[in-house]
Amino acid sequence: MASPFTGNRAFIALILLGLGLRLAALPLPGTGDVTVFKIWAHAGAAGRVSEMYGVGGTPLERRVHDYDGRSTTVDYPPVALYELALAGLAYSAVFPGFPNTAALTAAVKLLPVAAEAGLVWLLVISVKRLLPDRPALARWSGLAWWLNPATLLTSAALGYVDALFVLPAVGALIAASSQRAVLAGALVGVAVLTKPQAVFIVPVVGLALWGQRKPGHVLSSQGPPAVAGVAAAVTGSVLLAPVVAVGAWRNLLQALGSFGRHDMLSGQAPNLWWVVTWIMRAAYEVSGVGIAAAYLAPVLRPLAISTIVQLGYPNPRFGATAAMMSAIAWGFWKGRRVRDLPRLALLGAWVVYAYFMLSVQVHENHFVLMLPLLAIAAAVIPQWRTPFWILSAIFALNLYFFYGLGEGTGPAVPRTITGIDATVVLSIANLGVFIWFGRQLGGCLDSQDFTLTSGREGTRHQQESWSR
Repeated sequence: MASPFTGNRAFIALILLGLGLRLAALPLPGTGDVTVFKIWAHAGAAGRVSEMYGVGGTPLERRVHDYDGRSTTVDYPPVALYELALAGLAYSAVFPGFPNTAALTAAVKLLPVAAEAGLVWLLVISVKRLLPDRPALARWSGLAWWLNPATLLTSAALGYVDALFVLPAVGALIAASSQRAVLAGALVGVAVLTKPQAVFIVPVVGLALWGQRKPGHVLSSQGPPAVAGVAAAVTGSVLLAPVVAVGAWRNLLQALGSFGRHDMLSGQAPNLWWVVTWIMRAAYEVSGVGIAAAYLAPVLRPLAISTIVQLGYPNPRFGATAAMMSAIAWGFWKGRRVRDLPRLALLGAWVVYAYFMLSVQVHENHFVLMLPLLAIAAAVIPQWRTPFWILSAIFALNLYFFYGLGEGTGPAVPRTITGIDATVVLSIANLGVFIWFGRQLGGCLDSQDFTLTSGREGTRHQQESWSR
């Protein structure tokens, strides 16, 4: 490995560098999502989180929350609201009156940054257990996440809170690979009730537990997944109890149902549907401005699914879902015998990637769960380091072209710098990487004898280290 990752002092220095960059970015305004999170933090600090969805009503109430001249409803699960409420309570204790300042922006962003720091520890510990005699690889996994340009942008600069669900989701897979079914199930419950995208880790956790049995235990292959399911249900029940107790259960379901009503092909994600958005918008403009101007103009807004239907095309939602599920099913068929953490993490990354590339309504920040999973695989299986860094660059550039370092912050780079909209170029490149990723994935998951590190350790040695 490269020298920066080989010593404890260098590792600590690089961790402090990443922390310093994050602290410097915390006061930046972020995206429009940060304003929504501020409103939720204020509402949670001023009232009861369990009532933020609304309580009962005919028709069901969809409560509107107001703060500093802005208003919004709630469409996240309750764990995210609990966490934002805690940030709001801490902020109001220091700044009475809850002023809308850069300090509030920093307080809201500090939550996902703390989760990112937790992920560093989780990645280092998990890889160190896999390869106890290769500490440099363990440090590499943590730094590959912590100093990643995509993660530096996502939480600290732009203010997305995805790391709040990514931490328990990755923890659930690591726990499942270590045959800790109760912990895995509990973490799944926390992750899914933080943000719905955590559901993509659930089948991989199930696969990790399937067929595993601790020495001296008599649980069948179905036992650990069942135990994890019970643990997830119990955890979910505890977390949802306050909402149910005030009579807001149906209001919660109504709020979460809004995810299925987002009327867009791609929410600025560099995927198949952003390419389709570019083609269809340009084709519509050709008659007025000509071919060159139409196809070289930046894509100004997502294309609505309802617009496509109105134009007489089939609803793309069904075909997109079928394509995504087919890609995921193929991955699970290839990886049905896999039980080691590196390749389970790789399979988890593929599930998220298939969702990101093929499903509709995907937003630009929904890639985040891929990165720590791929960091585990890339630390242990050398061939995955190049895809890891290429994907990190694509995601980071896509975020930067849309938002810079936040609204009105950072040097503006025009998306027309590449001729065709740069985000479309990134989407086309990402489609190529997706195909390449899939071709490599199939062979890696099928293989019964492959080298997991750049050293000369054999498969038997690695299997022994996994089982410890």
